[in-house]
Amino acid sequence: MSKEIKQAVIDELDRRIALLKEHQSERIITTGDQYEELNQALSKVIGVPLAGELESIKEFVSTL
Repeated sequence: MSKEIKQAVIDELDRRIALLKEHQSERIITTGDQYEELNQALSKVIGVPLAGELESIKEFVSTL
């Protein structure tokens, strides 16, 4: 893997991890729509392990 491609992948992983972490602190907005509120809650719950997985992939790519 070329150094430029490797850095591009790492940069993209960093961007996505930052987005996930940004959303972790957002409050769930009460909309009156139970499905919208459920989606917000699920996004928060799924975001934590997903950020961890992306960080793990970043570490792997760094070793290439």
